[in-house]
Amino acid sequence: QRVFGATIKSYDGGKVWSDLAPIGERSGLYLDAETDVVALTDGSLLAALRSSRTDLYFASSADHGKKWSDVRSAGFKGHCPHFLRHSSGALLLTHRIPATAAHWSLDEGKTWNGPLQIDSVGGAYPSSVESPDGKVYCVYYEEGAGSSIRGARLIVDRSGVRLDDGP
Repeated sequence: QRVFGATIKSYDGGKVWSDLAPIGERSGLYLDAETDVVALTDGSLLAALRSSRTDLYFASSADHGKKWSDVRSAGFKGHCPHFLRHSSGALLLTHRIPATAAHWSLDEGKTWNGPLQIDSVGGAYPSSVESPDGKVYCVYYEEGAGSSIRGARLIVDRSGVRLDDGP
């Protein structure tokens, strides 16, 4: 079974989609995808792809997503990846597994720090936004019966990422 990620583009506000660009198609890996993409400061793109059988994977594109590099292991597991470019310059990557966690990069995704455990639950599809004060709010939901929507505030700066215990 071939399972891999891809990106597609719309040039008309989402009416028509084209330019399918596979990611990891020939890798032989089981990439469930859940792909997220972030622009790097040099103009290239970085994609994160889930694999439910092994680590999270990254790929890059230097041509605005027309073609993608071979995938490379992140060196850690992570499902449901979500990137956030913080105003400090740090890249934040929130994900499920282990539990609900974050990794961060201070060098445009070349190396990753973490994980910081955000919550003990397996938070599905975490998504983050930066507020005007520079703090980050991460929202996610629990899976299973009786699940709830949860959230956590993070402090992100060039020294790292930590939970905000303030009011």
